[in-house]
Amino acid sequence: MYYEGLALQVLEISVFSCDSSGSCSNYNFFRDIADRRLTECIDNIISEYLSFGDPESCCEKLEKMLMQGLNEQLEGIEGKSYSKFRLHPLHYLSLNAYTTLASAYKVRASDFLSVDSGILDVKQLQAFDMRRTSAAYSLLLAGATHHLFNSESSLIASVANFWTGAGESLLSLTRKFVKLGLVVSNLASVTKFKCSNCSLVDGFRACISNGQIRSADFENVSNDFLNCVSYTTQKVWSFLVHDCHFLRSCKNPIDFSWLMSTKNSSTVDVGAHVNKTETCYTHESKNSLCICEEQDYTDRAIVHTFQLGVHCLSYGGLLASICYGPHSHLACHVQNILDHEKNFGLYFHEF
Repeated sequence: MYYEGLALQVLEISVFSCDSSGSCSNYNFFRDIADRRLTECIDNIISEYLSFGDPESCCEKLEKMLMQGLNEQLEGIEGKSYSKFRLHPLHYLSLNAYTTLASAYKVRASDFLSVDSGILDVKQLQAFDMRRTSAAYSLLLAGATHHLFNSESSLIASVANFWTGAGESLLSLTRKFVKLGLVVSNLASVTKFKCSNCSLVDGFRACISNGQIRSADFENVSNDFLNCVSYTTQKVWSFLVHDCHFLRSCKNPIDFSWLMSTKNSSTVDVGAHVNKTETCYTHESKNSLCICEEQDYTDRAIVHTFQLGVHCLSYGGLLASICYGPHSHLACHVQNILDHEKNFGLYFHEF
């Protein structure tokens, strides 16, 4: 899915320019050049990946481009100007990159498991890390597109697909967690499937049954959805982006108010991130405590990931039923997944 149609709308905040000489008097001129160079670079990376199928190289190059941008010596009206251009996280090229990265990390996960190795457990954990990053990019893509959807309703089809994709990725991640035995057994007990803070699942099923939803009801469901998903994302985002430098620089994939603090910055803030799997103690009793705390952290993270996945999938299904009709392929696909997950055995758990 490409976003050239949004270029004019987002371009005003799309490319950061840092002129070391301070002589960039014709910003539009340099911005147009930078946009062409960035477009060419991103397109070449994606084309190379599609042609040669090297997902690891693709991930490294795209994330480097998203993090560092391009350093160019450009010759303009007032002579040569050395500038650094970096894509805005909501630029259509960034969205294309997120789409590719979500796919490439999923392919890398499959590649880890396809290698014949005597240390299968290690490969499974590496594959899980790749799936975790893939799910994070899917969530970022859905959140960024939804942010644009708030100003451009014609994006409803894209938003429906991206929320659905994010929900599927997150739910698939929880299934992998359970299959690997990385959650304690009591979390697989049934508590409840519906969220106590919003009526999203009911709203989706009602829309499927009635074939329509009132505008006021949709607005209420959407507001409740954003409140719930924003709250849950805060609890799970650091777990999803554990060692991806670019994703860690994205403070929140749903609420983009943090962009205001980085818009005029020449660097991306990749703050210190403490992964609980890297922290332990030497004393035996303290080591046992560390294991318990790590298990508790993992248990909570996977439950919140499941909760977030159900919300994303349900909202994607609601948008799909509005856009394509309640009996459309995508709406029915979402309903089938939700029915399957309800019988999977991992449900919302109150902490």
